[in-house]
Amino acid sequence: MKRLGWPALLWMLLSLAACGGLGGEPEIVATVQMAPAARAIASINDAWRPDIENGARIFAERCVECHGTSGDGQGDLVLAGSVERPLDMTDREQVAAKSPLAWFEIITRGKIENLMPPWAGALSEAERWDVALYAYTLAYDDALLALGERLWRETCGDCALPALIPPVYSDADYGALLNADHFGAALTDAEAAAAMAYARMTSLALDGGRRAAGASAQLGMISGVVVHGTAGGALPGDTTVQLRYGNIDEGFSFAETTIDSDGGFQFNDIPLADKFEYMLGAVYDERLFNRRASVAALRQEADALRLTVYDETNDPFVLSVAGIDLFIEPLRLDDLGAGLAITQILTYHNNSDRLYTSGRGFDDGREAALLIQSPQGALLLSGDGGGRYVVIEDMERLPDSVIDTLPVMPGEGHRLLLEYWLPYAGAAIFEQAFSNSLDAALTLTLSDGLEAEGEGLRQQETIDGARVYEAALQMERDPQLRFGINGDPFALSSDEGLIITSDALPLLLLGVAAVAAALFLGFGLLKRRGAESAGEIDRLVGELVRLEADHDQGRINHDLYHHRRRELKARLAELMASDE
Repeated sequence: MKRLGWPALLWMLLSLAACGGLGGEPEIVATVQMAPAARAIASINDAWRPDIENGARIFAERCVECHGTSGDGQGDLVLAGSVERPLDMTDREQVAAKSPLAWFEIITRGKIENLMPPWAGALSEAERWDVALYAYTLAYDDALLALGERLWRETCGDCALPALIPPVYSDADYGALLNADHFGAALTDAEAAAAMAYARMTSLALDGGRRAAGASAQLGMISGVVVHGTAGGALPGDTTVQLRYGNIDEGFSFAETTIDSDGGFQFNDIPLADKFEYMLGAVYDERLFNRRASVAALRQEADALRLTVYDETNDPFVLSVAGIDLFIEPLRLDDLGAGLAITQILTYHNNSDRLYTSGRGFDDGREAALLIQSPQGALLLSGDGGGRYVVIEDMERLPDSVIDTLPVMPGEGHRLLLEYWLPYAGAAIFEQAFSNSLDAALTLTLSDGLEAEGEGLRQQETIDGARVYEAALQMERDPQLRFGINGDPFALSSDEGLIITSDALPLLLLGVAAVAAALFLGFGLLKRRGAESAGEIDRLVGELVRLEADHDQGRINHDLYHHRRRELKARLAELMASDE
């Protein structure tokens, strides 16, 4: 794959461009409970010993949607582009530089600029310590702990392991102390890190290490087949298949094998448990093609575990925009004035039997797959989607653009969620050019006070003042979406004086996207979903209604209310914006 410098990037952009709230705006509240280090340290005594197994349960219930099941920062909301990628907790170097106390304080206070809520009102002090120490130890793997155990046994056999490692010390700082006091400064940095990790885990009463994933589960066989989905494609005989299994409580284990002459693969003596997650992946042409599998699927016939790999294409004409969903509502910014907040979900269709990517990449290894131009005159509000998007601003001859770095698999279902702000003074034109042909179903939802007019737009319904329009778009040459918007939504608002500051805008985006997704799902997209999705939506909306009632009547803590409200709306957004 070719690397992409800025001159080549500009050329690629130009060439690609030439190709063919449920209850009103979300309230922004930042309630910060101060937890000074002195107060936290004062609560630590000889009996202080966080329960990181309890921390694992809290992490699984509260944290994985953003931080990922392994703590690598690749949670579902990050992959969907709803929030930016947080710290990779499995990165040993980054973790070792900070102390568990610093993590405890972030959990307590929150980190509003990264959309992390304060947990002081939802978790007790003991629970916050539990999850802080659990998260802190996610950077420890079995090899590190095994090395640490051997160093203590062989190099310092008469040393007593510390019964308590004060959380004010980072691993780097306390590891240096251990090296000097117990090992005569004879350890390398890597060895000191291993000795420190083993000492901290032992001080947390876990026998110096995590349980192996599935130690008590029934063992069984996992088999399947790798097939080539591109006509004429052939699998190399040494194609590797990888398996990851486990859960957040017991850790994850890995296995690897190669295919046989028929593309089949088999893993023996694998723990099979309903509580485990399983991820299978086939490595082909230096790319990993993966899929999740449940225990039920694992116990079925082998052909149920089919892994499909594809050759690549960089022909942009295999792609088309298959769906455009827009939600538009008024938003006044302090430095820009009155405007419209626009949430857009784009669905692409790859009509070939090859994986699509442009064939060009960035120096960090990411690929340049899709180019999406902002609407004319609009300000792009979306960030980098946790590393998924590359945002291009102020490019000559082009509006702000986003490059999607996820290749497009064959079929329909490649989705992007983007947000914009468009100036508005009683009327506006929405005009957006596309780099791929349009064969799309458009659903447009406008909040109370706004109307739309354009060729092919048909108003379907009005629900609580929100107008829903639909249209079928088919354009191969100069594809674009264009319609007019009019009305005075600010005059209808009882909170006309509300002004959102630029600093507070990032916190608003997730709420706007979630509300938009909820309305899309409720108004337009239910027609495209089955009964199962509709039931899930009804359940989530019902929970939101009950949550609002509990908050209004003082039955729920204010911070917990805002956190739970964000969770529910994020789940609604996930149903809309989740990728394959």
